[in-house]
Amino acid sequence: MKEKHVKGLYWYIKRLLDIIFSFVLLIITSPIMLIVSICLLINLGRPIYNQRRYREGLNKKKFLMYKLRTKKLDSDHLPRRQRYTNFSYIIDKSHLNELPQLINILKGDMSFIGPRPFIPDEDLPNSKIDKKRYLVRPGVTGLAYINGGKFMSHKSKLKYDSIYYENFGFIQDLKILLKTPIEVIRQSKGKK
Repeated sequence: MKEKHVKGLYWYIKRLLDIIFSFVLLIITSPIMLIVSICLLINLGRPIYNQRRYREGLNKKKFLMYKLRTKKLDSDHLPRRQRYTNFSYIIDKSHLNELPQLINILKGDMSFIGPRPFIPDEDLPNSKIDKKRYLVRPGVTGLAYINGGKFMSHKSKLKYDSIYYENFGFIQDLKILLKTPIEVIRQSKGKK
């Protein structure tokens, strides 16, 4: 009973922190987003935002995840590196294209930390999806990301999502937050 109360209390504190920090960061980063958006518009043309970026979030509710488009249109058939211009590749690697997700956090679609949201109907191992992953808001970063992220199978990511829920709390979130910058650098260099 006490554990549920602590989880419940942290749930509200976490949401309050998400609102405060996303609002402040939106104000600070809005000039950067504007400059990057204009440069991508000149570099890639319209649309500026990725289309069809629906994701499954809290309680499997679908939401539109905001992200600046860095790939050339109709480039899925090309090798990975050729899908980008030199400029858009730098923006993608630096994760500046993900700054609009601050809007998702402010709206309550996402949190700074939680399971990374999957695309609805993405090919996942259905029998292995723990329903607990949908009992917390999805995050920009999470336990799976700091343990290998894009280098992991969906099965491994789902395992970490369950571990995240089981250990839901401030200490775990703080550890993830502190490890994320190191992992961003490591993964952008292509290292596991």
